[in-house]
Amino acid sequence: MKKLITYKTDVQLTANIIKNFSDSINKHIKGWSSVCLHINEFIKNGIPTSTDAVATLGILRGTGHLLKEAAKQNIDRYYIDHAYFEAGYGGDCWLRISRNKHSINYIKDVSSFRWEKFFAAKYHIMPWKSFNERGNNILVIPPTNAICWYFNEYNWEKNILIELKKILNEKVFKKVKVRNKPNEPILDKHGNYLGLKKNKQTDNVSLEVDLSNASIVIAYNSQVALDATLKGIPVIVNKHNSCFGLSFKLADLSQGVDNPIFDKEPDRIKLCKWLSYCQFKLEEIKSGFAWKSINNFQI
Repeated sequence: MKKLITYKTDVQLTANIIKNFSDSINKHIKGWSSVCLHINEFIKNGIPTSTDAVATLGILRGTGHLLKEAAKQNIDRYYIDHAYFEAGYGGDCWLRISRNKHSINYIKDVSSFRWEKFFAAKYHIMPWKSFNERGNNILVIPPTNAICWYFNEYNWEKNILIELKKILNEKVFKKVKVRNKPNEPILDKHGNYLGLKKNKQTDNVSLEVDLSNASIVIAYNSQVALDATLKGIPVIVNKHNSCFGLSFKLADLSQGVDNPIFDKEPDRIKLCKWLSYCQFKLEEIKSGFAWKSINNFQI
């Protein structure tokens, strides 16, 4: 019998999701047993010996430490977070679940069934934009402070701007716009959650306006890259981003934002179909369908 330990925090909404995930294993999955513990159990005692897998939601309040330790011990991690489509906890409560990854960053060829049934009507794949149809700005979406802590990427924004200054002429570099998350989770250097920081400058311009003015979007893990991709805007992203399989390269900008390579449309429908198989509504988690799908489809 394999052993899964799921870890919840004091946030009741997400704790209920974790409990449902744990219960579904015991009810529906042969060969596995699951127990749901408070994250404080991990903080006090670490991961119990003979644990085959852990599951948790988010990287705050100790869960990030758990995931790092599980990776260090080569224990399978089932990471739950906001969905690629229909993000948030309302309605059917869609959630992405990634096995041994922060976000699904590769593409597999799957049926269009889930995409067409659940998402295609609402999430339109707009025509791919040529250079003349895109905006003028290079929109940069840095990782949040919490993500900087988790991946030790405190210098990502600075390094991107240094690189862009090297490869772009002065006129184009002036079109670089950095957009921070409106409400950004802040952690100290030890990963302790300190609260939310409100970035006021982001409030003044909507994401929709920033995307309409963008020629290229450069992002770390942000879901804004997926929004841009659906709108027909090329993206350059980090390996922790769901659009990594469609990403252009920073070096492509050395030939300018009008480099013809950006006019070539990547296989966006293939990405959308695949991401639809990597997120699940709460009922699918409760029924064991999510667990079975993850272990059948994900690497």
